[in-house]
Amino acid sequence: MTHKAVFLDRDGTVNEEVGYVNHIDRVVLLPRAAQAIRLLNEHGFKTVVMTNQSGVARGYFSEALVNEIHQRIQDSLREEGATLDGIYYCPHHPDVGILPTARSAGAESQTPGWWKRR
Repeated sequence: MTHKAVFLDRDGTVNEEVGYVNHIDRVVLLPRAAQAIRLLNEHGFKTVVMTNQSGVARGYFSEALVNEIHQRIQDSLREEGATLDGIYYCPHHPDVGILPTARSAGAESQTPGWWKRR
């Protein structure tokens, strides 16, 4: 069985671009994001958000906050009749940070292994 899928960036596509989202109150859906995702849902598309979150590796915020933000996004979308089939994120930075880099973790940005499921 095959599925149609759309992959969306998070910041600036689903929620407002505000720089590092280092506090839950900085999460605000873009005005028509839920409507767009709902239309994708209605037309049979799997809808997935993928996002780089190097602020985790840099120590600006925790993975727990990333997960809380993703839950807030899911809940906000659900309130408007839209659902995501998944949210994946990369918490690494190739050169700096408190987590192993993407290279040392064996996960380059061009490979599927660098994404973490929410």
